[in-house]
Amino acid sequence: MKDLIIFGTKNFADMAHYLFTHESDYTVAAFCVDGEYIDKPVHRGLPVVAWEELHRAYPPEDHDIFVAIGIERINQLRAGKTKEIRESGYRLASFLSPRTKAPDGFVIKPNVMIMDNVGLHPYVEIGEDTIVWSHSRLALKCRIGPHCWITSATLGEQVHIGESTFIGLNATIAPMISIGKRCLIGAGALVMRNADDFSVFKGPASKPSEIPSTSPLWKI
Repeated sequence: MKDLIIFGTKNFADMAHYLFTHESDYTVAAFCVDGEYIDKPVHRGLPVVAWEELHRAYPPEDHDIFVAIGIERINQLRAGKTKEIRESGYRLASFLSPRTKAPDGFVIKPNVMIMDNVGLHPYVEIGEDTIVWSHSRLALKCRIGPHCWITSATLGEQVHIGESTFIGLNATIAPMISIGKRCLIGAGALVMRNADDFSVFKGPASKPSEIPSTSPLWKI
């Protein structure tokens, strides 16, 4: 197995570093960002290399790259960087947690990360550069487009998700629903109808009580 370069140094890059280090055959060799964004030479004990200089120090024949950029611009920033990296000659790595059982025949695509305890039913398809967070559930024949981000959500059977869509924590999408591209589905949202491109579903938000937590009314 080749060594791995992680593109990014923010929270998602830290998660990728931990998972690839502890739950994969890769050895993480360095972090990488565009040169103008380097603010420190070392991250997590590893060198931070400018993308523009990466070929010289870490050539593509010996290193794969995982692009650990978050949901900025509804996943478009990560999508653009994966395209640039592929065209430069590097192979994009993927991660499937050993604590998630993929169904027979499942194919993991470039720059996909599927974390622990994800429920993957038969005939699920996940597009490239898609992130599926822990404890998500993708039911029978779900089809997820490229460049998506699914955060511990539940998708019913035969749900179709368009490219670059973000699905927030504990959102639920009913079976047979189609969601367009670049949609935002908020935490806790319940989606019961098809959604056009660029749709936004806000999840319910709890309002704080006027009674403080120190009140004996709460009996805690």
